[in-house]
Amino acid sequence: MKTINFILKEFGTLLVAFLAVALALPWFWIWDIIPVGLFPLGIVYTFSKPFYDYRKRSWPERLKRIGRWCLNVLYQCWVVIRRGFLFVGFLIDLLGNVLIGELIEDLVTSEECTYFGEGDITISAALGDLKKRGKLNKTGILISNVLSRLDFKHEDHCIAAYELYIFKKNQK
Repeated sequence: MKTINFILKEFGTLLVAFLAVALALPWFWIWDIIPVGLFPLGIVYTFSKPFYDYRKRSWPERLKRIGRWCLNVLYQCWVVIRRGFLFVGFLIDLLGNVLIGELIEDLVTSEECTYFGEGDITISAALGDLKKRGKLNKTGILISNVLSRLDFKHEDHCIAAYELYIFKKNQK
């Protein structure tokens, strides 16, 4: 059972991604030009609903709903793009901590026992740990302050990243 849980924990995300792609892709094509899958079916349904609206809404209300749906589609595309860039940045951050963590450690602190160079933690969280313990030098404080200015959601980006890391670590 432990082995199955480990495999699902490590590869479950890949399975979910595979299923999502399988559901989103067309299952078959009509006359080799019309894809039939969940997304095209949803689009056709949404655009055809105003013509058979069983609730007997007025035509302006029906068209307004279609307009809102179109705006939601555009906004959702923007959210996907934005989160895609954020996720790529997160992945680079994780990889960067492992690949150049020792270099960053020597630049920002004299401590040797840090999270730099370890897996599954970002550079920001490693900086947050040192900042919380008061172990950053001037370069480390400068880097931490720059990251905090770039983060519009948190007052202190590195401390927030470290606290999120600790929270997720305690959930396991």
